[in-house]
Amino acid sequence: MTVAVGAAGLAVATPATAATAAPATVAVAPATDPHEQGGAADLQGGRTTLKLDEDTAALLADNGVSVTPTGDAHAKGGRISFPVTGGSLDPATTLGTVEHSGGLEFSAGDVSLGVQDFVIDTAEGVLTARVSGTDTRVPLLALDASEASVEADDKGVTVRGVSATLTAEAAAALNETFGVSLFSEGVSIGTAKVVACI
Repeated sequence: MTVAVGAAGLAVATPATAATAAPATVAVAPATDPHEQGGAADLQGGRTTLKLDEDTAALLADNGVSVTPTGDAHAKGGRISFPVTGGSLDPATTLGTVEHSGGLEFSAGDVSLGVQDFVIDTAEGVLTARVSGTDTRVPLLALDASEASVEADDKGVTVRGVSATLTAEAAAALNETFGVSLFSEGVSIGTAKVVACI
């Protein structure tokens, strides 16, 4: 069986639902303004690293569902890293978008669902992904940076401690794909660290 069932489920997602996610933006005033003119700066690289929630990872493993990195993504221990390939951020406010390469594949037996080309929208507090093998882009994770720490300088922005939880749309698609009820909105996926170079 392929990704088709999961892709159909994910395709019902709408941008309006993503806007209800907890804001990921943390207003920050650096000690020195790296861009005196202000405004967004194009991103030239970096990396977002997701530390998987141990309880959620154990639950998936106990039910035969594996999560593996694909493409340019790499796993080490309980962390998966995704290269930053583009986007733009305002270093003074962290408002903007962060684009990535690589992705994740959820699989159980001969059933799989892949997502890739992640984009973080800090204003909406959401990470969207393209369903592998399709042109469909969906809200995958709700992001909350209310307790995150932010550092900004003339080289870029680093945000630590961003909470990532599953969206309702992604949970429904995963449940449909694998014929389970493991996934639900708000399930912790882990915490993220974003290093965005400018």
